[in-house]
Amino acid sequence: MSVEKIAVISVDVIDSSKFEESSYLPSLTQLEDPAQTYLRKAGDMLLTSRGDSFQVMLNDWQTSFLKAIYLKAFFKKQVATLKSSNRKKNLDVRLSLTVGWVKQLPEDIGKTMEEPFIISGRALDKMKSKGQNFIVTTNNDNINHELELECAFLDDILNGWTAAQAEVIYYLVQGLKQVEIASDLGLTQPSVSNRIQLAKWGLIERMNKRFVELMQSI
Repeated sequence: MSVEKIAVISVDVIDSSKFEESSYLPSLTQLEDPAQTYLRKAGDMLLTSRGDSFQVMLNDWQTSFLKAIYLKAFFKKQVATLKSSNRKKNLDVRLSLTVGWVKQLPEDIGKTMEEPFIISGRALDKMKSKGQNFIVTTNNDNINHELELECAFLDDILNGWTAAQAEVIYYLVQGLKQVEIASDLGLTQPSVSNRIQLAKWGLIERMNKRFVELMQSI
């Protein structure tokens, strides 16, 4: 008998083998920090594997779409060093978000076979061959069919983000006001507003609303 609806986000760093590990591994360590409170609340677990991938379990599935957006912004605003040329390049991640029911909240997400973990992990494995970097899936084929198209449009928006736009979204999704972001980044408020518009934040908010509607039906 299913008892709890949760969200699982599976993530891997794109082209991680091309980067110096020392230039991106601190990012993963930062996410593991218990003080990193926006991504994870009490009871939310994060498992890092292989050094360039991780999986997060979120008890509050209603906020999981925006937390997935937060993770995209978190990585896309950062630069890492390429092994081949010593040049810097922005990081990016593939991200697979699944909402579903579990029979029992796992004590160790590295050892559970609950359905949302399996669906999220398998979807992530298929993304590279499909050229996708962001996908949302459930155990409902009709919902998945709608989300596949919506995520294709969203993927196009996220792939077009500059590091500057990702940086603003990183703070915006955490609830900071435009004036606060401007103050923290040493920008003017109109400059922050322009970056938010270029990042298509309005469309992302609309998709979050539709995501919540769909997930309430499963």
